[in-house]
Amino acid sequence: MQLAAWQLMACETVVKTVNEFQLVTPGLRQVGSSVRVDNARSGLRSGQEVWATTKGEPIQIAWEWTEIQPDVVALFDPMNILCNVALIDRDGHALARSRRMLHLNNVVHQLDWRSALGAARGQCVPMSLAA
Repeated sequence: MQLAAWQLMACETVVKTVNEFQLVTPGLRQVGSSVRVDNARSGLRSGQEVWATTKGEPIQIAWEWTEIQPDVVALFDPMNILCNVALIDRDGHALARSRRMLHLNNVVHQLDWRSALGAARGQCVPMSLAA
């Protein structure tokens, strides 16, 4: 099943402490991906990744990425990672947005999403044709 990043907005919010969240993140798997070529001349790509748990509580996380040079990718906006998890501290208080983003960035960097992009290199669609 392919899941688009915008669909996360319809997902139920799951409340987790930082420690609980770290325990479930190894169960995240790729459930959606989009790849497009932004510039036909350079061939540089961009896209979105959506990863989710397939067992237990439904945890979803999505982000945009961009290719800086061929086969070198980075988060497009590290402060704009979508996730249906509300992170709380051990006292039950919601984390500040900046602290939440720090934890989400750590999760994204631990996932093997870049390898999946390498496999999709031949499936790119020029951006002018994808719109």
